[in-house]
Amino acid sequence: MRHLNLLSFFSIPSLALLVSGCGGGNSIGHTTQTITFANPGTQTVGVPLTLSAKASSDAAVTLTSATPGVCTVSGTTAAFVAAGTCTIDAGQSGNSTYAAASQVAQSFTVNPAIGPNTTIYIAGSAIPAVNPPTGVNVAEVWKLTSGSPTATVTALPMPSGMTSSQAYAIAVSGSDVYVAGYAGNSTGQVPVLWVNGAATILPSSMTISRAGPIAVSGGNVYVTGFEENTAGNTTALLWVNGMATTLAPPSGMAYASAFDIAVSGSDVYVTGIAFNTDSDEVAVLWVNGSATVLPAPTGLTGDYWAEGIAISGGNVYMSGMTSPVVGNDTAITWANSGAATTLPIPPNDTAQGYGAGATAVLGNDVYVTGSGVSGATGNSTAAYWLNGTATSLPLPTNTIGSPATSFAVGIGFSGSDVYMVGSAGQYAAYWVNGGAGTLLPMPSGMGYSNASAVAVATP
Repeated sequence: MRHLNLLSFFSIPSLALLVSGCGGGNSIGHTTQTITFANPGTQTVGVPLTLSAKASSDAAVTLTSATPGVCTVSGTTAAFVAAGTCTIDAGQSGNSTYAAASQVAQSFTVNPAIGPNTTIYIAGSAIPAVNPPTGVNVAEVWKLTSGSPTATVTALPMPSGMTSSQAYAIAVSGSDVYVAGYAGNSTGQVPVLWVNGAATILPSSMTISRAGPIAVSGGNVYVTGFEENTAGNTTALLWVNGMATTLAPPSGMAYASAFDIAVSGSDVYVTGIAFNTDSDEVAVLWVNGSATVLPAPTGLTGDYWAEGIAISGGNVYMSGMTSPVVGNDTAITWANSGAATTLPIPPNDTAQGYGAGATAVLGNDVYVTGSGVSGATGNSTAAYWLNGTATSLPLPTNTIGSPATSFAVGIGFSGSDVYMVGSAGQYAAYWVNGGAGTLLPMPSGMGYSNASAVAVATP
């Protein structure tokens, strides 16, 4: 009988590995394990974060940064040193019982720090968490401050007798915060201006009236809006320090609505629409109360109107959109009342319809916010244009709803940082410098929210 040489047996590599895998204090086991590591969402430079990652084996997970120029990790604490994309890897090397886990990586946006003594104010509204939604809005203001990664939210008080409200615009001058919108009940709606949280009903002669964008200049507070009669016809209004003035439509037009405002020196510019019927709406620019019809886009027919406006270096920049009887909406811009320019469709969107909202200028750069329609989902997707070039805004990582819609409607600047606000899924949201969006906290008891405008208070 032939005897097996034990030394030869253990010198066979394949058998040696088999024996090693079945026992021994320094060997690696074969039971699989997984790592759970949720994406922490958008963070802020200078604000540390405690990370949470867990292995199914309950063994300790090792966290490391793959982007040390943006973020670093010590133990379970992440530090954010620069704006950009942070990627953190979670790993578990295994032990005598468990095999090494597959590494899990999470990438997310790190927003720039908000400067000292700087506050970002965002106006909008929320709807109670009932199904289906009731349509009862509550005006809200969110605040982002230096050193905090999370906004706070405050409901604005409604005037006596009102049951619903909406905030459309916000402006800051010195220590004063101005918010404009409306409040309503079963009999009508009234225009409201909140100053440091106190509500004042602006004068109006009709049962439906709303206040919108605000400009504060030279100690004067300008608010645009409209009032509407029972037939649905509107009159454009401009309130100056609480006193109402009617903005007359251009010759040949009977009705008008005002959408945005900018003040330069002693000149007051207001954008909007004028019309006789629902099928002949035209974009209008009022300068010191005098109305001019803006040129229609070449090759496009049907209604069109002007929404956003900004003035810089003596130039007047405006944005809006078309709404043809047949065809799809198209985003357009004007400069100094010249010919309308059609903006390109945002990336990954289709010509199912896209529009422009707010306009703002930073240095030599002209920004326009808006949205397109995704060809893949048919849902609206937030976008912006920088000097005419379109960019789609990414959804926040924790957006609720699939597929989710998103809109960008307001824009503001904090130093060189560009803040855009709107909504993503069910939540109000904001974007910084075109990075991944951040969901704003939902007010208590609410299930849906949206942001309408942003303003920055600086030292």
